[in-house]
Amino acid sequence: MRGHLMNTNRLVGMLILGLVLLGSLPSRGAEPAALAAGFHEPPLAARPSVYWAWINGLTDRDQRTRELEEFKAKGIGGVYIFDVGAQDPQKIVPAGPAFMGPESLQAIGHTVREATRLGLEVGLITSSSWNCGGPWIPPRYASMGLYHNQMTVKGPTRLSEPLPLPALPNAAPRDPDGRPVFLKEVAVLAVPNPKRAPGHEFVIELAPPGLHTLDRVVLYNTDSGDEKRYGPLHLYAKDFVVSVSTTTTDPDAFHPVVRAGLEPHANAQTFPFAAVPARYVKLVILSGHNTKFDRVQLAEFEVHATDATNVALAYHPDGSRTAASLVHCSSALGTETERNWTAANIHDGRKSGAIGSWSSPGPPPLIIEDPEAIVDLTGRVDAEGRLDWDVPAGEWTILRFVCANTGLPLRLPSPNSGGLAIDHFNAEATKFHFQYLLDKLRQELGDFRETALKQMYVCSYELSGSTWTPDFLAQFQRRRGYDLARFLPVLAGCVVQNPQVTARFHYDYRKTLGDLLVDAFYRTATELSNEHGLLLCAEAGGPGAPLHQVPVDALKAQGAIDIPRGEFWKDHNVWVVKETACASHIYGKGIVDMEAFTSWRHWQDGPFDLKSLADQAFCDGANHFTLHTCGHNPSATDRPGWVYHAGTHAGPSLAWWPKAKPWLDYLSRCSYLLQQGLFVGDVCYYYGDQGFNFVPPKQIDPALGYGYDYDVTNAEVLLTRMSVKDGRLVLPDGMSYELLVLPERDDIDLPVLQKIEQLVQAGATVVGPKPMRSNGLTGYPRRDTQVREMAQKLWGRCDGKEHKENPCGQGKIVWGASLREILQTRGLGPDFGFVSDDKDCDLDYIHRRAGDTDIYFVSNRREQWQEATCSFRVSGKVPRLWLPDTGAIASCPSYEQAGGVTRVPLQLAPFGSVFVVFQPAGRRAARVAGILPARVEGVSPSSRGPEALDTRGRDVRDTRAIAPGSGEAAREIDGPWQVRFPPGWGVPASKAFPQLISWTEDSDEGVKYFSGIAAYHKTLDLTAEQLKADQRLVLDLGRVRFLAEVYLNGRSLGIVWKPPFQVDITEAAKAGVNELVVEVANTWSNRLVGDARTEGRDFCRTNIIRSLTWTVPWKDTPLLESGLLGPVRLISVRE
Repeated sequence: MRGHLMNTNRLVGMLILGLVLLGSLPSRGAEPAALAAGFHEPPLAARPSVYWAWINGLTDRDQRTRELEEFKAKGIGGVYIFDVGAQDPQKIVPAGPAFMGPESLQAIGHTVREATRLGLEVGLITSSSWNCGGPWIPPRYASMGLYHNQMTVKGPTRLSEPLPLPALPNAAPRDPDGRPVFLKEVAVLAVPNPKRAPGHEFVIELAPPGLHTLDRVVLYNTDSGDEKRYGPLHLYAKDFVVSVSTTTTDPDAFHPVVRAGLEPHANAQTFPFAAVPARYVKLVILSGHNTKFDRVQLAEFEVHATDATNVALAYHPDGSRTAASLVHCSSALGTETERNWTAANIHDGRKSGAIGSWSSPGPPPLIIEDPEAIVDLTGRVDAEGRLDWDVPAGEWTILRFVCANTGLPLRLPSPNSGGLAIDHFNAEATKFHFQYLLDKLRQELGDFRETALKQMYVCSYELSGSTWTPDFLAQFQRRRGYDLARFLPVLAGCVVQNPQVTARFHYDYRKTLGDLLVDAFYRTATELSNEHGLLLCAEAGGPGAPLHQVPVDALKAQGAIDIPRGEFWKDHNVWVVKETACASHIYGKGIVDMEAFTSWRHWQDGPFDLKSLADQAFCDGANHFTLHTCGHNPSATDRPGWVYHAGTHAGPSLAWWPKAKPWLDYLSRCSYLLQQGLFVGDVCYYYGDQGFNFVPPKQIDPALGYGYDYDVTNAEVLLTRMSVKDGRLVLPDGMSYELLVLPERDDIDLPVLQKIEQLVQAGATVVGPKPMRSNGLTGYPRRDTQVREMAQKLWGRCDGKEHKENPCGQGKIVWGASLREILQTRGLGPDFGFVSDDKDCDLDYIHRRAGDTDIYFVSNRREQWQEATCSFRVSGKVPRLWLPDTGAIASCPSYEQAGGVTRVPLQLAPFGSVFVVFQPAGRRAARVAGILPARVEGVSPSSRGPEALDTRGRDVRDTRAIAPGSGEAAREIDGPWQVRFPPGWGVPASKAFPQLISWTEDSDEGVKYFSGIAAYHKTLDLTAEQLKADQRLVLDLGRVRFLAEVYLNGRSLGIVWKPPFQVDITEAAKAGVNELVVEVANTWSNRLVGDARTEGRDFCRTNIIRSLTWTVPWKDTPLLESGLLGPVRLISVRE
């Protein structure tokens, strides 16, 4: 069907007739009727879940039931039971029972049975707080680290004495006599004629987005904080070098920008240099020992961009740890505890003391030019740690490596549930932990398949010191094919042979550590859960740098579980959405779950404040939300109650919870449509072979440009799941891509290159630079030669400059041409685009395809109305507008098709969104089901003028626009308004507002600080003329903070939570006097501020004493505009 391209003049008051059709709902790729039914009333799988935080483990049976019933009523699909401790400086939250103890199990059992009754699903977080573990974990299965020390001896001599034990973390479990409970000798190595590196080295990846223009560094000596114990540390001068890299952390990528000396005082010392771009910065401290300890100390290292921002700071200025990250250091571990004097302190913003500064654990690391000269003395050490050795002539450095517990505990357990975190690199530890949980749960619940318990859930991995496992040597030998013993000094910061060989070993070590995390933990936990009829959901790829560097190939980890989950934060740089979507797409998982709206803002936001964030996540690939978090409240009266210290809180204790359902329905409808079929992307990026690997947030590759989408793949998928069909790269689940793009690196794993050759021979087009070497030490240097020979065969004369293509078999290699150019020469124009008179128009999108149905989600990224003509790479199908705020479906008043593209004029509200769904022409349309609000987003007015309207419920082929009537103009409804407030909150029962203002501007402190729901009352006199059969009345509320529900003559006409705040009141209106009530809800923030600023009674009760970035006391928190702000208008629209 072909329409006419319209004139995009805004049409205020336009109404669209919504079309819906109810029916059964398959889970994916539903038939048209069922697709519409599922959109109108989304199924459980599309409904958001919540982290249901049982603060301090304390719950109340009746309140659990009430909250579950509220979840069901508002459209929540499931809960994750989250036993967790409280951030509770005032100590108001009592301690509950131990997690997985008898009382805890009874509470879990009751919850599961109630959820079964209500038709909800339950997941269980697999420890109290996160990182997996508990009081049942014995030291042999607890988190492990590799620890070392060194001593120097001169030969010839006889050495027969106990070796000193490396310094272990204070938290490591010990026997009563102080000996570590678990200790395993790893290796004792002797290095002849030792040479040392010139200094201690630190490499920092600068804050996102990464590349900055720098012009100076600032260094601080440390003031020890305990001069008697540590000496006057700031009195020692230091020489240092600062170097920068724009590409990688390889030694050859850095070039120096500063060589200078730090003077012996604790004030800031600034060292400017010519402005230079950088992504990584390296600091090498060359001298400056504290002679009392033979150590080097430094308080702080700052790197300033030309805008004066310190882009090396580990903590974001707003208080969240989402900034720069320390990616390498030659002396990572302090000698006191895991916090004191560690390398991470060098950019933490604190400039003195043991927990704010860095101190080396000894002299600079060794340079071992000949690894064959290392003597392995491990067999000469007895069970008590005594070394018996005839020392040859010369000076020798003896390095001792042991495996011992880190002592790392659960991060924030409830008071009676603390314990050790498990060893995630040990499959036996994973089995022990999960079997313990599953056995306990089975005793309480019986067969899980007959209950609402459906998932085990693993939070993000956040263990910073876990670096080893007892059988790591054997695992490394099996996976990498060589003995790592002689390379152990690398893990002590030493250089073995040369920097290049050392870097290759680091690659192999990280690859092995990442593989173990996937296989020993995620894959093992998934298999155990599945054996018991449960799924495993996990944040297996995150949170990732810069919040926490997880030692894993993130895509591989998410591919090993059943349900991959990412996370995104409000007002922070944590955004693990595209990565999770890619994992779901390339491994055929279907669901892209999100821990949604995490923050430290605390009751600052309503649904509209969150909508743009939700829509961005949807455009990045999310298709299910788990809200972070809902605190369970044992008290039915305390508000806002006990909550987890981070989260954009959801649940019955919210001030606006009674009005939450339309917002949750919006998330559900978006999730439902975005769960259908398969993602459509033209390009698949291969992100390299390295062991620690992450996908950055969705971005526009300059070589690809706007309008094309992409996935990212890893080596496992490329090697085991990718093939070629009709010139496209395909995966077993149906995903396909036009191009495979290699990273801008000169190294590649040999098996990956061999698979690329197979793909190209079969017809694939592969884009990227010619690799010159392999990576790692497996098969080195033979594999380098093989890579060069194979690359020469594939790339041939292609050099990325003069020659940009090389045919090979049925496919070809391309290097040096832009991806956009390549796609367009193959007949693939942009999948989405738009033209607008507004140069600042900014739209985002995502495209999925289910059978012969194409589903586009289009989002306005600006907080203002936008009009644009949008182009979709679809032809021969009819576009319709599916509106996720109402569930209605409308036909496009006009569109045109030409050249394989359909152009549809759209009008989008501030931060508005719409689905444009294309289906083959000639299908039976849905039934007329209702009227949409005025000025519906997603629809631009037709240029053809008023059209016919079918309101009798018959089948109709198209929706028709209702043009503005020529009758009465919009009429403003002036004051006064009588506003009624609920009792018990220090506010008048009723108050007259002569005009509409924010509650915060009222002179009455009770009103000024009010939080909750207040009702605006007004009488409307309507004439019979206004209620003629061919006319409809629309109430426009103007501005609302935050949500409103409109009643006319006692009948609820709907809840509005986003612009335009408009409701059709026609069906409830009558001639004469009409009683209008507008209930408006805000958040708890203003009342919490009022409690903090005023004397007398506190109306709120909570454990949270700060807001916004977790740093602002309530008394200093700005008040939030609240109430019905108007102007309120009555608009007559003729049908």
